[in-house]
Order: sequence, then C-alpha cells, then structure tokens
Amino acid sequence: MADILNQEELRTLTDIGFIAASRGLQDHAVAIFDAVKALRPEGEAGYLGLSMVDILKGNPAAAVETLKEAPQSDAVNTFLGIALVQSSDIQTGRQVLQSVINESADTPFARIASETLASVSATAAHG
Repeated sequence: MADILNQEELRTLTDIGFIAASRGLQDHAVAIFDAVKALRPEGEAGYLGLSMVDILKGNPAAAVETLKEAPQSDAVNTFLGIALVQSSDIQTGRQVLQSVINESADTPFARIASETLASVSATAAHG
C-alpha cells in the first residue's frame, strides 16, 4: 500500500492536509491525515496532522492521545509537550519540552520548545 504514492506525492498530500486544517476544513484534513497515516504508519506526518486538527478543534487531550501513538521524533515530542500544556498537564508538558531542548539543542524544535516554555512561565507569572 505504501507504494501508491512516492515520497514527493506524499509530502504534497501532507501539505494539502495542513492547508485544509489551517483553513478550517477539518473534516477534509482528517481524511487526508488518516490516509497519510495509513500509507506511512511509521512516519510522523499523519499523527502530527491529526493532532493539529484536534488542537484547532479545541481538543488538546485528543491530540495528546494521537501523539502518544506516534513514532517518537523531535517534532512529535515538541507538539506533544504543547498539547500537554494546552490540556492543562503543564508539569508533564514542561518536562517533555525540556527533554526536546536537552536532547536536540540548536534545532528548530528546541527553539519552539524553548519559546513555549517561556510563554508558559510568563503566563504562570501573570496568572
């Protein structure tokens, strides 16, 4: 089944899914990301897309569950940390984000994790 689309076509399909999600077409995005996940279950893209849709729908707890099933990567762990924070599991979210920073310094994901931690700390200080 994985041979249905080549890597470039799969990347394009994933991009279309993210565009659909960002435009409020969540049902279409879910269909696309379900297909991506079925075609490449060992890849992170389908899981990341589905979790983004959950977050956009205001359901970060569902995003956490989706990301816990995903293959581990810096991207998955970064978005897992964000979803945990958004679902009010701030302590675990901070730990996951800090692990991304510790294990993958000088990467875009470490920068996102660091910015998220700074935002969480600023919110806690003012809240």
